[in-house]
Formats: sequence, C-alpha cells, structure tokens
Amino acid sequence: MKAVKLYAQILVDVASSQSGTDVPGLVKELAAFAQSVAQSPIAVKAFASPVISEEDKQKLIQELSLKAGVSVFGKRFLSLLARSNRLNLLSQILSEVEVIEVEKRGGVVGELVSAIVLDAATVDGLKSALTQKMNKPVTLNAKVDPSVIAGMKVTLGGVTYDGTVRGKLDKLAGIQS
Repeated sequence: MKAVKLYAQILVDVASSQSGTDVPGLVKELAAFAQSVAQSPIAVKAFASPVISEEDKQKLIQELSLKAGVSVFGKRFLSLLARSNRLNLLSQILSEVEVIEVEKRGGVVGELVSAIVLDAATVDGLKSALTQKMNKPVTLNAKVDPSVIAGMKVTLGGVTYDGTVRGKLDKLAGIQS
C-alpha cells in the first residue's frame, strides 16, 4: 500500500533528521502504543469510529502514549496518523520502517512462514545461511500458519523458497490436473 510506505519513509526521514532521535527506539515506543490500543477493545472502537470527535481521539492518544512511554516526536506522529484517519495502519507502517532501516544498512528483510513456532536457534541458523547465500545481512519476520502443515516457506527479495508440505501437495495437484 502506497500510504504505508509513504508514512514509513516520512517517519524515518524526519526522525533521522532530528538530533537525538533513535529510529529503532521510536519504533519500539510506537509498537508499545499499538499494543496498548490492540489490548483495549474500547480504544480500537474509538479510533475507528467516525462518531468520536477528533479532540477526543487526540486525548486518547495522549493517555495511551503516556502509558506506553511514547516520546514527544512519537506523539506528534500518532496525532498525524489520527488526523489522517490512518492510525489503523500503524503496525504496517512500523513493519515498513524496519524494512527501510535494514535496506539502508544494505540488508534485506524476508518472511519466514512455518506451521509451528520455531525456536530462536533455528531462525538464527536460517538467517545465517541466507546471509551467506545473499552476501548481505538478512532479517526474517517469522510467522506461524498451520495451513502449511509442515516445513517452512521463506520469501526474500521477491523470491519464495517453499519447503512446505502444503506447497508440495499444491504442486502435485497441479501436475495431475
């Protein structure tokens, strides 16, 4: 989505230009805010509701950001998102910021999908192998999807490496058709 990339780039550019603003720290603050909102069904409904006034939404941002320890810069960004009715995109924007930051350092962000939660050692080993293969730092966002049945699928730089049972079954079904 264009809006997600645009807001992510704005966040990175403005935060980087501000002296003393740590982009990874800012992302953690905003992620804590997003988690606070997600854990409050009332807040989720309030931010989505066209009936709640802009002023009340801004007050709610101030309250929740205080609890989450969000900096002044982070509060301004959240206010901007709320005024633009884009607060629902916050998690996606933060994911895109991670991609921008990794790419700025010459790395690549990929997605790892498995049927079960993988232990840190397995994910780290896979990251290490992919870093060697790609000749650049690799960051993986791990997700669980029980529909893959078993195995794992990695998408990196637009290329998908599918070692899932679901992928193999789909491939067999395609061959037999």
